[in-house]
Amino acid sequence: MKKVVLAGGSGHLGRLLAELFIKAGMKVVVFSRSKVDKAMEKVDYVYWDGETLGDWVGELEDTDTLINLCGKSIQCRFTKENQQALTNSRVVPTKLLGEALRSLKRPPRLWINFSGISIFGGKETLHAEDSTDYGIDFLSVLAQEWEAAFVDIPLQNTRKVILRISPVLSKGSGMFAELYPLVKMGLGGKVGDGKQMVSWIHEHDFVQMVKWVAELEEPAPVYHACSSDTRSNKDFMRVFREEAKISLGLPVPVFMAYVGSFLKGVDVSLLLQTVPATTKQTIEDGFKFKYNYLHSALAQLIKST
Repeated sequence: MKKVVLAGGSGHLGRLLAELFIKAGMKVVVFSRSKVDKAMEKVDYVYWDGETLGDWVGELEDTDTLINLCGKSIQCRFTKENQQALTNSRVVPTKLLGEALRSLKRPPRLWINFSGISIFGGKETLHAEDSTDYGIDFLSVLAQEWEAAFVDIPLQNTRKVILRISPVLSKGSGMFAELYPLVKMGLGGKVGDGKQMVSWIHEHDFVQMVKWVAELEEPAPVYHACSSDTRSNKDFMRVFREEAKISLGLPVPVFMAYVGSFLKGVDVSLLLQTVPATTKQTIEDGFKFKYNYLHSALAQLIKST
């Protein structure tokens, strides 16, 4: 039985992945900071602090795939304190996992390390996996530092892949779960001028893509977990209203975006920053999206909610 280790996999995306791998007949181990975390049956939860070596290192022996999902949620204000916490929560566990893998006799065949398509934040044109024209805002620099920490780890017997994640449209958490109630109340209009680009991926395609990368014999160094149907915020919300069958969508002026983000305790850039990312490598290497178009993705989620 193949074994998959999810480092920092006790959150929503980790649970989605664990469910998929269990259904595929694989053993799933989750490294969790909670000593009493038993959220899912058939999952082995192993305690780690993400900062120091410990007994958890032995779990990596004879593992087929290690997936690193570690990272404090970006749903916060980007104060200096939070910026440091966001960086440390990604870079420190990544370096620690690299140190652990170098000590093993039978290390994982593959290490998938998450990153973010936010690495292209603020750019004008769409960027696929082959682009290195990165942004200069905080989230862009954060992704660059995270990826650099991963790339700089020398491993001879473990293949490494960066998977840049876009917002995952899911019933249980994230963008869709937050926007759907607002859309139903007639508050699903554009934010600001609505020109900022929105990259996304349906939860089904997200988990299937991770599994697909894990099954490739020779994966590329970088993949984007996002649909190729990138939309402007104005267009994204229009399609959302159409699929929800809601005609009214009050716009959110810039000053209200600032007020709303302050009240929610998040950085306003999460609402106003353009993130023009798309994918090319996944399609060239054979991945088949089930929900590559926004209309079908939102229709499925709304129907099943």
